[in-house]
Amino acid sequence: MKRQSSLAGILILFFICALSADSARGQAVYGSMIGTVTDPQGAALVGAKVTITSLTKGTSDEATTNDSGFYTVTHLIPDKYSIKVEAPGFKTYTVASVDVSADTAAHVDVQMQVGEVTQ
Repeated sequence: MKRQSSLAGILILFFICALSADSARGQAVYGSMIGTVTDPQGAALVGAKVTITSLTKGTSDEATTNDSGFYTVTHLIPDKYSIKVEAPGFKTYTVASVDVSADTAAHVDVQMQVGEVTQ
């Protein structure tokens, strides 16, 4: 009888540990930034260069918009980031600060303006 109690206790402990390990494994530590870049008429801007820079670390990640004008930058450490979007024939577009949190996607759409490139 004692042996059955001990075996039952061990099995219960095993299942509790197994369930705890699954929930811990599913936690994300990174965030991402996504969005669409368009021209003044709202058409997708293909090939725009998007630079995401950490305001505290100074590190940068780059992306290029696809045929739909969409960009995505993943595996960003939670932080505040600046965004710079550049495309030939358009003014440079900047956003001073965007918060990126773990397990979320910050959504930043950009409508570029025609003109000379500004720095």
